[in-house]
Amino acid sequence: MFSGMVQDVLLLALCFLLATTTGSMNDRVEKGLLKQRASSPSNITNLTAQFFPSQGSKRAQITYGPFNVPNMNITNGMQSFFQAPVEMPCKDCLVTYIQAGLTYPNGTYANANTSLWLHHVVLYNLNNVDAVCPTNLITGVPGERFFASGNERSPANICINGTNNAGYYIGRNDTIGFLTELMNTEMVNQTAVVTIEYEYIPGLPASFSKVTPVWLDIAPCDQGSEEPAKNGSFQYTSTPWTAPANAAGRITCAIGHVHDGGTHIDIAKNNQSMCDAIAVYGGPGYMDPMGNMVNMPGMTMGSHISSLSECSTGQLNVGDSLTVTAYYNTTEYAPMTNTDGSLTPIMGIGLLYVAVNETSSSTSTSSGTSTATGVASTTSKAAGSIMTVAGGSALFAGAVGGMVALGFA
Repeated sequence: MFSGMVQDVLLLALCFLLATTTGSMNDRVEKGLLKQRASSPSNITNLTAQFFPSQGSKRAQITYGPFNVPNMNITNGMQSFFQAPVEMPCKDCLVTYIQAGLTYPNGTYANANTSLWLHHVVLYNLNNVDAVCPTNLITGVPGERFFASGNERSPANICINGTNNAGYYIGRNDTIGFLTELMNTEMVNQTAVVTIEYEYIPGLPASFSKVTPVWLDIAPCDQGSEEPAKNGSFQYTSTPWTAPANAAGRITCAIGHVHDGGTHIDIAKNNQSMCDAIAVYGGPGYMDPMGNMVNMPGMTMGSHISSLSECSTGQLNVGDSLTVTAYYNTTEYAPMTNTDGSLTPIMGIGLLYVAVNETSSSTSTSSGTSTATGVASTTSKAAGSIMTVAGGSALFAGAVGGMVALGFA
């Protein structure tokens, strides 16, 4: 399954790169390799800002889509979509908070309890270079991954509720790419809309710092973000990554991601745990519809990951070695499976936001104990080439089964 998935990714990437220079867009659409989305404006809703009122902070929700998600009989109900460029709420601004969600076109909530999942979504800046994987070795396309979410929909609370003067800077000419994989567990097709809520400060105030995102992954850069699932208790650890000068400083926020069956994900610095993100199952919306529940002895029936704990504060110095370890126990929590009953691949991702050249004054750790290398944990409630296509944005639609295309690679 995985080798076929990589072939799909290579095909999609090649088609998209070719789309920038050759061939008719209509021809590509007819072949089913590329779907074009009209360049009509996204649906933007202005919300009330929560942080930094003295800086003129603003908050907005943007909807992306709609996306047609196949039923379970087609590619296990999974469909991936890539679009670039996508609309952002601002340019020349500092984004301090990001959170993704999923709805139906009429705005009603979509989740496991309605058989429609936000399997993954990734945002990346095509004008920047990724700190960990400078070039995506699957596609050869550069791009900085600066936000990701699974169906648990954890926020990237970069400013930690307004207590950190930091955010991710989006330049005036930056091009942002969007990649999502959606999952439908019904036997009929469904239509979904991805929502992303942003809080941001116009410009870059002198008292605020830009953050560099550091994406740690149990899978190497040339493979994608998936590893084979196993039965029982198991774990995967990433290849150590050494912090360079342009990614060293104060850690403002750290988030993690695992699939169902995962118990926690641990980010370690110099072989010492600095952030242990614990998975919580079964929050509102995260139970299967009654007809879809499978009774497995010893497991919580129909329950899915609803949140992971979030970490904040800490220090990353030049030369520090970072790893991420994903822990799974499929006898405690039911794993994700394909329609034929086989286990789907799993993920283990840690995403840190580092205010470069700043120094942290905190030495707390995620479990409430104190270490010199730690970060403090809070609980987050779930609730190069630039790829462009002349004449508007382009949308990939590919049944790749996992987020290996561009974003999780």
